[in-house]
Amino acid sequence: MWTGNRSRVDRILAAIEIPALGLWLGALCGFAFIFAPIAFRIVAPLNVGRFATLTSAILSSLAVMGYACGGLAIVVALLRSREAGDRTFDFVRALLVGAALALVSYETRSIVPELAAVNDVNSPHYRALHGRSTLVYGGVVVLGLIAIVMAAGRREG
Repeated sequence: MWTGNRSRVDRILAAIEIPALGLWLGALCGFAFIFAPIAFRIVAPLNVGRFATLTSAILSSLAVMGYACGGLAIVVALLRSREAGDRTFDFVRALLVGAALALVSYETRSIVPELAAVNDVNSPHYRALHGRSTLVYGGVVVLGLIAIVMAAGRREG
């Protein structure tokens, strides 16, 4: 838990790490809970190909954003560990973000191309792929949430 004795450098680094993770997670949640359901309801029934192209492009952009924000968060967590008496907390946080990025890479390389090739969003194959995608991105969000809470509640000493 934060004790109030953090250095100025640690506070600056925390002010970089926490928003980077928050921006990434906010974008993921915005896609999952706002954009995707609307696009599915409006675009998919009219043009499955356009829906697939649109969602694939957004997921690719979210992956790039994740690599940038997540990579920054890892670097900052490791920099913050230099001042810590117990570096384990910072290393675990960096590993959680790394695991989230590995899931993003898996999603981008394995699931998104298959989803983009589906021509019937009502088929069992699409539902199975969407279920896998939801599970993987859910994992990314959970790992990111844990990392952001750990970054904010980092112990000193």
